[in-house]
Amino acid sequence: MRTQIEGVEKSTFNGKFSVKFVMYKGTPGAEYVSGQVESGAVFATEDDAYAGGQRAMDTLEATGCYPNMCEVF
Repeated sequence: MRTQIEGVEKSTFNGKFSVKFVMYKGTPGAEYVSGQVESGAVFATEDDAYAGGQRAMDTLEATGCYPNMCEVF
């Protein structure tokens, strides 16, 4: 399985940013999307969301689990 940051999105509800991830399964050239995850809209800026996304990816690689994405991570 491979996971990557898909992008960030600004909430129309609170004006903060969330980060999206997409997970792929399969072999290179024949991969398919197996899931998508989005954090809560907890980041003040787009840059903060991308930095949080990278921290989440580091945590995922080290532990096999995402951090708590309902708060700033």
